[in-house]
Amino acid sequence: MGLQHARSASQLGHRISVACDVDSARAAALAANHPGCEAVADAAAIRWGEIDAGFVCTPPFARGPVELFAAQAGVPLFLEKPIGLSATQCLSALTAFRDTGAITSVGYMNRYRASVRRVKSLLEGETVLGFAAHWVCAAYRVPWWGDPALSGGQLNEQCTHLIDLARHLVGEIVEVNAFAQPGPEANGHPAAVSILLRFRNGSLGTVISGCLAKEKQIGCRVFTPRGQLALEGWDFRWSPSVAFGDGSDLDPVEDVFLAECAAFLDAVRSGDARSIRCDLAEAVRTQRVVDAARVALGGSGPQPIGLERTVGEASHAVDYI
Repeated sequence: MGLQHARSASQLGHRISVACDVDSARAAALAANHPGCEAVADAAAIRWGEIDAGFVCTPPFARGPVELFAAQAGVPLFLEKPIGLSATQCLSALTAFRDTGAITSVGYMNRYRASVRRVKSLLEGETVLGFAAHWVCAAYRVPWWGDPALSGGQLNEQCTHLIDLARHLVGEIVEVNAFAQPGPEANGHPAAVSILLRFRNGSLGTVISGCLAKEKQIGCRVFTPRGQLALEGWDFRWSPSVAFGDGSDLDPVEDVFLAECAAFLDAVRSGDARSIRCDLAEAVRTQRVVDAARVALGGSGPQPIGLERTVGEASHAVDYI
């Protein structure tokens, strides 16, 4: 994703000035594609005062220090999802960003899709009866992904997209339960997981995930009295329905990574963050639901998700995570 975001920023006319990775070969490979880009292995070596904006695309276990460097320097930051192994891991950075007022954005890119925006708009006038989503695929073939202590598991790495869509489309989640399917594990991950959601508005939701399949099987559905709104595939493309139309007026081709990158960098340039569809505070709310589901998987039963305020947030009376 570091390579992807560097391409997007460059395509939008921005200069990539520093590539940082503890794996110096990876940093050098990215820097080689962008003239004038410096490769460094330590975030402390970055001249943060010369940086207009940054992107953090490290695995979940490596989150924390770079975000704090950026926040303390007042540098706007885009973070890939998930934001870490837990919400707690991110709270220091969230507080620091609030203190400096620097802009943040998080890569829940599905919020930028035309199909998701259409569903969000249509649901404003509908009663939601339920939500159902699935993410069944093969294990992701990078070394850290196979170790839940480094990735947080498939729940943290992939199902986080579905949890975020549930919150984005239906509303805040107040209770979570989860069950793991008995059977062989896939690279340290449960064969399958079922997550039960209770929304603040009273509706219910389910999420199914697994990583033993040969092909990706991804989608979500929102049920209403008039009919269902369905999004299918990794790109959450519009599925035609009698009640809500065939979506023929939606743009069939879109570069969603370019869209989220443009929204972030335009906000940095203008100082107006309204085009950003998920900032760090919003992503922490999603992470808290994921964390609760992980606790429930351990056999602790249903987990309530309270309206807790972040440290240092006394002035944000209605801003909860």
